[in-house]
Amino acid sequence: MKSVLHVFYLVILISFTSSLMAQDSGIKGIILDEETKDVLIGANIVVGDLATITSIDGNFSLNLEPGDYILQISYVGYETFEMPVTVEPGHFTEVNQVLSFSANILQTATVTGSKNEKSLALSPVSINVVKPQLLENTNTVNITSLLDKIPGVQIIDNQANIRGGSGWSYGAGSRVLLLIDDIPALQADAGRPSWGDIPVENISQIEVLKGASSTLYGSAALNGIINIRTGYATAEPITKANVSYTSYMSPKDLNKKWWSDAPRKTNIGIVHKQKFGKLDVVANGFYEDFDSYLQDGFDEKMRLSANLKYRLNDRINFGLNTMLNLAESGNFFLWRNGSNAIYTAYEGTFLESDSRRYYLDPQLTIYDRKGNRHKILGRYYYINNDNNNNQSNSSSSWYSEYQFSRNFEKQNLNLTSGLVGYFTTSNSEIFQDIALRHNNASAYVEVDKEIIENLTVTAGLRMEYNVQLSPEVFLGDTIPDGKVDESKLISRFGVNYAIGEGTFLRGSWGQGYRFPTLLERFIETGVGGFYVFPNVNLQSESGWSAELGIKQGLKIKTWEGFLDLAVFWSRYKNMTEFSVQIDDMMRAGFQSKNVGDTEIKGFEVNWVGRSVFLGIPVNILAGYTYLDPRYQDFENNEPVLSSISIPIGETEKQNILKYRNRHNFKIDIEAFLDNFSAGFSYNYTSTTETIDQLLGSLGQIRLYRIANPGGFNKMDGRLAYDFGFIKCSVLMENILNEEITYRPGLLEAPRSIGLRLDFEI
Repeated sequence: MKSVLHVFYLVILISFTSSLMAQDSGIKGIILDEETKDVLIGANIVVGDLATITSIDGNFSLNLEPGDYILQISYVGYETFEMPVTVEPGHFTEVNQVLSFSANILQTATVTGSKNEKSLALSPVSINVVKPQLLENTNTVNITSLLDKIPGVQIIDNQANIRGGSGWSYGAGSRVLLLIDDIPALQADAGRPSWGDIPVENISQIEVLKGASSTLYGSAALNGIINIRTGYATAEPITKANVSYTSYMSPKDLNKKWWSDAPRKTNIGIVHKQKFGKLDVVANGFYEDFDSYLQDGFDEKMRLSANLKYRLNDRINFGLNTMLNLAESGNFFLWRNGSNAIYTAYEGTFLESDSRRYYLDPQLTIYDRKGNRHKILGRYYYINNDNNNNQSNSSSSWYSEYQFSRNFEKQNLNLTSGLVGYFTTSNSEIFQDIALRHNNASAYVEVDKEIIENLTVTAGLRMEYNVQLSPEVFLGDTIPDGKVDESKLISRFGVNYAIGEGTFLRGSWGQGYRFPTLLERFIETGVGGFYVFPNVNLQSESGWSAELGIKQGLKIKTWEGFLDLAVFWSRYKNMTEFSVQIDDMMRAGFQSKNVGDTEIKGFEVNWVGRSVFLGIPVNILAGYTYLDPRYQDFENNEPVLSSISIPIGETEKQNILKYRNRHNFKIDIEAFLDNFSAGFSYNYTSTTETIDQLLGSLGQIRLYRIANPGGFNKMDGRLAYDFGFIKCSVLMENILNEEITYRPGLLEAPRSIGLRLDFEI
């Protein structure tokens, strides 16, 4: 009996040992970026029917029976890698692999459209991506000058406008949401971007999404999104610095020149990236000293930023991004006249400001053992603008978001969901020194599902709740219980179908929604003899945006890239416009008003590509946008009819939304020969057909528009030589020295020439 038991135990032991040996085999390793040697988090590892993803440290492990396999490694934006692998009994075959960026532009990775990495070609909506090389090569120190090179995007008096979705509202209530590292960065009480907060010296990628995006991002994304993604620490320490000097020349009409010494601008930027064990550090700074071409105008600013990330283990990491911006500036709202004082302020419109802004962005990311990603994002954003003319303002805002995402491999489905809280307090002279609050709570969910091969459907929902708290009586207007609140359910639907190799058809329909900002409802101030009035009864905007587009990858001999054609249609209900108002005391000014229902139709053509021409590599970014922006009930809309101007050359008022341009063509070309590079950009913008009638009566604006009715042509050029240890660039902007007005009453810079030096230490 004992011998039988001994044999039985021996069989059990051998079986158990064999089982352990069979299980203790497979493939493991780490996946890195070929250039930076950074780990790639979430890279897909596929062997037959089994799959896994790399952890936060770039590691992976996959249990396999002994045998021969084909290993496939893929990551959005990178070339897919395949190799045969043999797994021996009782051993893990180690595969440490680097992946290189895909040479196919269509495979460029974006996150803005879905809050997850996705290739540009597979997005159901239009997205433009700009890499950091274009920032450096064009001496971009203010991001607005670069954004204005993107087809379909205009920056009007520092307000972003995508495909005509916005006109001009003097810095209030943007319909385009600005994100910095996926977190909203608009000044919360005014709803306007602070472009100077963007760390241009440390940008890894700019993503511009066109169309309603409120489902994923909330109220301010009614018209689109600009997402600034900053860079991370690299395996090898890197320090980069740049210094530039720009001098402004005389205007074409010397009667408009007021200066004897040329206006000038000096910029210095630096960034350092380094890994210290599990701690990643990025620190960067920027300084600007600008003696403006606008008389008495100036801008002196200093910005410091730091991004920290600590990897607690292979599943958890903490992060903290910070920014401090100190600035003093002086500029004006309106020129004195359109003849010999076009660079001089209209009386009472010169604004001096001493501003302090900072934010703290804590972040936590957890990858659990079931393949789920949990992400917590936060931001505390403080702004204080000490202005003259009784226009000082300050605000504090707290943003928090919990984000959950999971990729269900077997179901070919990606799920993203989240909860958002946004809380703002503002106490400002423009609000009569009355404390006001705006709170927001939201929940969203979005699903990407591959229905059949090459056909992906996207669907999303968001519930948003907004509440503004104020006194029950504000400047004579009664607000019941001192509270205005509203909830809104919005949805989104999109499809992307890969018709064939390099051909992607897309369609999307998304609802948009924008709740009024505190500034739009409660501002009371005066500028140059006219006023800006509050409107406590202002209603929220809503609507939808639809698009049908096709993206065609092309490779003809040395030419490669893609051609993108999109037809779009947007409708808005209760659109808010900055409009003329005469109050009970017969004071003239402006007020944010609901001007009724509007629609914008149009189409856009984009070409992004590269080639080798006569042995010279060439990069091209080009596009044309056509708009047909109208009021839906123009003839019966008395407030609009009484405030809108007559287009130049016409005898009666026309149905076109204010501050829009029907035609816009842009192209940027850059060529490289050994260490030399040369670039050229061109921007044609047709005339702004209609504006506010009251604004046209000031500063000879209507007379100026009659004398300059044809829109404008802007040409810029650049030359550079890379010595290895230093890169030297010469840049000229507004080569034709044209008089350019993005919005009436404010003239852009005359021709300028600049020198930039880039170092890598």
